[in-house]
Formats: sequence, structure tokens, C-alpha cells
Amino acid sequence: MSRRLVMRARRQRWTGRWSGRAAAALVLASTALCGSAPIAAGSSADEQATHAYLLAQYRLLTAFQHDAAAVRGAERAAATQIARECRGVLSGMPQPSLNPITVPTPRAKGENARLTNQQQTIETELATAIAQPGDSVHRPAEETYAAEVSQLSWSDPTTASRVQGITAIRLEDLSTPALSFCADARAWAQSGYRALSTASREFEASREARKRTAREEPPLEPLLKPYENASDRALIRKTRAVAKKLFSGVFATLKTVFRVRRIVGFPHTAGEEPRKPIVLGRGRTAAGTRFVVDSSSSSGLFSSVSSCHRSATVAYTRLGGSPEVLIVGGPNNPICLSPPHLRHPALFCEVGLETIQTAVPASVRSVRLVLANGRTIESRVVHGPRRDGGPAGIYAQEIRGSSSHAVSLIELNAGNEVVLTLHLPRYRCVKPRHQQEFPLNVAELATGHTPDGEPFTISAFGEFNGAPGLSVDAGVNPELNELTLEELQSPKAFPWSLSIGCAPHPYAILYGILAPPGTSVTAQTPQGAVALNVVPAEARLHAKGPLVYGAFSALPSELIVRRSDGSTVYTESLVAKDKEAAEFCEGYVEG
Repeated sequence: MSRRLVMRARRQRWTGRWSGRAAAALVLASTALCGSAPIAAGSSADEQATHAYLLAQYRLLTAFQHDAAAVRGAERAAATQIARECRGVLSGMPQPSLNPITVPTPRAKGENARLTNQQQTIETELATAIAQPGDSVHRPAEETYAAEVSQLSWSDPTTASRVQGITAIRLEDLSTPALSFCADARAWAQSGYRALSTASREFEASREARKRTAREEPPLEPLLKPYENASDRALIRKTRAVAKKLFSGVFATLKTVFRVRRIVGFPHTAGEEPRKPIVLGRGRTAAGTRFVVDSSSSSGLFSSVSSCHRSATVAYTRLGGSPEVLIVGGPNNPICLSPPHLRHPALFCEVGLETIQTAVPASVRSVRLVLANGRTIESRVVHGPRRDGGPAGIYAQEIRGSSSHAVSLIELNAGNEVVLTLHLPRYRCVKPRHQQEFPLNVAELATGHTPDGEPFTISAFGEFNGAPGLSVDAGVNPELNELTLEELQSPKAFPWSLSIGCAPHPYAILYGILAPPGTSVTAQTPQGAVALNVVPAEARLHAKGPLVYGAFSALPSELIVRRSDGSTVYTESLVAKDKEAAEFCEGYVEG
């Protein structure tokens, strides 16, 4: 085939109610940014309603804190029962093939996507089953809160509707019928890990419906913002303090879930069990950014190809926008602390900053960075003790890429003697011309519905080769993305991408940036020619043209790109792509 189908399943997310309760604490605290204060006699009815609403939130968080010990006890009891009743029930679970050399067929990709999505449902069901007894402890406080806010009203009916909608969703979460995780896990295993039980499918459908409702509702914070009061800060601080204490208890719950996860037979993933990060050190780079070095268990590539058991992660704080953006990505991050042969420096460029980081021997106390213009920058390394993967040091530095570039690293011991000199490859890091205006932002470009009625959003993020990256969120499993290889080999006026969904929510969304000389795109469908939607892109995205997209129940057979005078720029057949998509969905189907 002239093109290779590249599809990926939705990123795994832990969305059980144990995480929802932790998130609720943060949501309530963040909503409190709208403020609450003693209401003066002359305050408006809207200000009084807002005050009462935020005060009810604070009381709810306080009740959560009071019940925390009882909740954790109920969760541990539920976890013990599940571990006893269905030990090893999923021990035969297969794993998707991750061979980077062999390209799987579209059908194999569909089978892998089905397995991944079904596993996510069962994992979330396990987490929810553990959380349900704890939710019953919280129910009286939730019902009191709901009764309080149900009496409130605002001059803008949208505000009251949104408050009541959020409250209804919270109560609905607490009303989920008791789950029979062991029975559902056994049913999945007995099907050969091909089909979920009816109860599991209903559980997933209910979760998806609530998420869709929440996505389609407007955010509450902007609605309450006009009624803020400067003296609300005291209550905001109190609310945040309670939320912080509640969130600190999440790690204990996570450990309980992961412990039971292994007992019932979910495949073990190196470094999967969360733990409180151990901060090894902090610092500030020559570029003015800050960083934190945390110790962690190694996972991912290191765990599969080496004997690296401990690593350190460097998190940089970018100051280019508000709020600040924390960057953890990049090569050699996490930094493997063992064995020594993996201690090589990594260089990468992010928003015009050249980052240099590496592990160094324990004897190294500081590192002198030599730049091409003759300037040197000396900074101390962060040391990790033996219990955290050391003894070893971690060197992290950033410089403004447009000024000069790094040439070498000179490692120095406590006596300022040279331990080792490392020569770095030529690496020119120049800040993109428009990066300051669009640093890692996500811009919503268009919203719509699939033919089956599912809402979707097309967003732009970052900048790649001078153009914004695009993504589709349809909120339906499977959510799959595919890029055509011609985009990389021979640029076209319409370098489209594709998001498809299989039964029971079939859809095909074509989308891309239309560049000159094209001005319109028409899709050939069984019902006839259909013009794709054209949405002007924001100027700050610096796109070469407008966003063009269309949603279909099945992939069209042909695309026609036209000029402004109606003449054809080119046509593109999608017959082969439609066949590959059909094979993918055949692999994805249950049974």
C-alpha cells in the first residue's frame, strides 16, 4: 500500500470513583477561587447566593476530611474481600504486541485496541468497586450539600442550572448500583478476553454518558466570577488547605488499588505503583527556569531493555505563560542512575531553550558547561543517596538556544579537579519565531456531532514544522487517530488526518488545514457530494489556511480539493483507506 495505517487507542486513564473523589476536592477548591466572604447587608442576591454556595462547598470538604479515616477503612475492607474472592482470575490476560519492528495489520491493531479498552473498563470497575463502600460514608454529607445548594438561585438561570447539574452528577455517581467485579472479571476471562459482561458494558456506558454531559456544560467559574469579593481570600485559603489534606490521602488509596490489581492478575507494569515523589533537589538554570529532581522506579523503555531499576526525573517549570507549565518530557528523562553505561548526556530543545541533563558519578560535585562563544556556566549537581538509586549525581541545565550552544561538560570533584570531560554534539536550538505567542497552548477550533449524535471537539496544540498540530476528542471508545505518510513525503494542499470509531458508535472524521491553492474540499459519499466545513484558524496559530473537517457514518470514497474558481486541484481516492479501517473494526468487535 502507498500509505500505512497508523492508529492508536485512547490513552489509558484511571477514572474510577476513588480518583473522582480526590479530583472533587481539587474542583471544589478551584471553584472557591470565585470567592466567598461575609456578605454585607447591601450585597446583591447573586452575591449572597454565591457566598452560600461556596460556603456549602467548604462544609462539604470539611465533612470529607472528618470522614477520611472511615472511608479508608471501608476501602481496605472492600479490597480485602475482592482479593480473597477472585485471586488470579485475570492471570491469563494477553498483552498487545508492542514490537517496534513488525508493523501489525489493521485487524491486529483493532484487536489490540479492543483489548486495551476492555482492560481499561475492567480496571476502572475494580477501582470503583473498592471505592463504593467509602462513597456510602460520604453520602450523608453529599445529600446535605445538595439540599443546601438546591435552594439557591441567581439572576442568570444558566448559573443555577449549572450548579444543579453538577450536584446531580455528584449524586448520580453515588447511586451507581453495587458492582460485582469478580463476576465481571471472570466473564471477561471466560470469553477469551474478547467480550465484556453486560454489567461491565452498562457500567462503561453510564460513565461515558456522564462524561459527555459534563463536557457539554459550560464551566461554572466564569459564571460566578462577577460576584467575587476581595475579602473572600481567607475562606479560599481555608478551602485549599482542606483540599490539600484530602489529596494527600490519595496515595494510600492508589496503593490499595494497585495491590489488588496485581492480586487479581492484571499484568505487572514496572514502576506502576504510585508513591509520593522523593525530592532529591531543586535548582535554577542559566535560562532562569526552575527545576525539581525526583527519585522514581524506572519504567518504560529502561525496564524492558536494561537492568536499570532506579531513575531520576527532572521537571522544569517554564515561565512563559500563566499558569506556569511543567515540562517532564524529552530524551533521557527519567535519567537512569544504573548501570553506568546508560549515563550519557541528553540534549533537547523546548520552546527555544536548550536542555542538557545527565547522571554523573557520585564523586562529581559540580559541572562546568562550556559554550561555543567561550562562556562557561558552573553549577552544582543534585545528589541521590543509595536508598534512592545512588550514590550518583544528576546534572540539569538550560540555556537560551538563540545565544550560543553547548560544546562540552567538565565534571569536577570536591577539590575542583577534573573527573571527566564530555564533548557534546553540535546542537543548534533556535526559538521558533511565533513560539512566544503560542507556548504549548491548546485551542479549541471546532465542535460538532457524529452521525450517531456523539459530540466531538477538534483542537490545535503546539506547532510542528510551522503548522499547528490537530487532534480530535470524540469521547467514544475506540478513539483512534491516523496520519497519512504522504504528509511527510510530498506536502499536499489538504494533508488530512482521520479519526474513526467502530460499532456501536461508528464514525469517520476527516480534518486538516487547507493550504493554497485549495479553498474547498468535497467528499464523495453514497448520498452524493458533501462539502466539508471550513473554519478560519485563529491568527495566533499561524496556520497556512483554515481548518477543514467533516463527520461521516462511513469513510467517503473520494476527496476533491478545489480552487476558488471551482477548478480541481487534485482528487484522492479513499477506497484503500476504507478497507483498512473496516479491517481494523473487524478486529475491534467483541465476541
